[in-house]
Amino acid sequence: MNQHPILLKSALTSLCLLVFSLAGIAQSGELSPENRDSMELAEQELLALSYVMHTDSSADRRFTACKELIRGLVTSLNRPNSFRYAFPELEGVSIQYAPDSSFRIFTWELHVNRDEYRHYGALQRNTENLQLTPLIDRGFTLRENPENAILGPDNWLGYVVYRMIPGGTHNGSPYYLLFGFDRFGTWRRQKILDVLTFDQNGKPQFGLPIFDTYTEKGQLMPDRSRIILEYGAEGRVAMQYEADSNRIVYENLILMPGTNEEGPVNMPDGSYHALEYRDGRWTEITKIFNHVYDKAPRDPERKADGRDILGRHRGGNGR
Repeated sequence: MNQHPILLKSALTSLCLLVFSLAGIAQSGELSPENRDSMELAEQELLALSYVMHTDSSADRRFTACKELIRGLVTSLNRPNSFRYAFPELEGVSIQYAPDSSFRIFTWELHVNRDEYRHYGALQRNTENLQLTPLIDRGFTLRENPENAILGPDNWLGYVVYRMIPGGTHNGSPYYLLFGFDRFGTWRRQKILDVLTFDQNGKPQFGLPIFDTYTEKGQLMPDRSRIILEYGAEGRVAMQYEADSNRIVYENLILMPGTNEEGPVNMPDGSYHALEYRDGRWTEITKIFNHVYDKAPRDPERKADGRDILGRHRGGNGR
């Protein structure tokens, strides 16, 4: 059965809205031994579904596995103190915690067809009652000026979060920096530096104009609320926080001829941009950061066991 892409998008979005709309239950204290055992068993079922979702040759079977994974994950989280369970064996789903453990974010991708990937996510708050906010991928509607858009959970850009750090404060409230990866399509990939804040009602919001970056001609890029690096699928592009220097480093991209059917694509040229936190803003310290590293700053693996940026054991398609 070959589903039309628009119908598939609608079905995926409706499913997320339906499944994640659950009432909360008490979450105080530690996870009981009985619930821990249940979640360990559920995790093995989720792992099997994730394997099918990421590797099966049938688009329909991948889609069905994704639906079942959503249902199974929500069922697992709908237990007292589920935040205490870290899903240590769940490959193919990235789970990133806020530095203060006040919330965590689940994200993963679905390969829809040759040219399309869709992303799923949920934000779970560490509160007495379960609070689970679905993240609905609307990236396909944000082709114009996505770096300037302020987005909510129902029109999220869509990507796999591979790191989260505290970003600073804005108007007296803390915000977080999310490092994301989007496989995007056949010939292109994206690295994303996004900003997560919460409004007065605790609703997550993505994007915040706290970046002072410049064009190659030295002109300030106004209202830049996130940074998106789009590059050729054959490239490996680093975008990472350096704790020792307290700055964000990402590779400079230049337009080059593609090696296949994709036409010109952006690829790294060996130079870097660096952002430093100054007076509440992340400021580019040089317009083009020309220092060349002896060894390129690469994104760390999610775990010491060698999983890739998507939370899978290495050996699949990379970054």
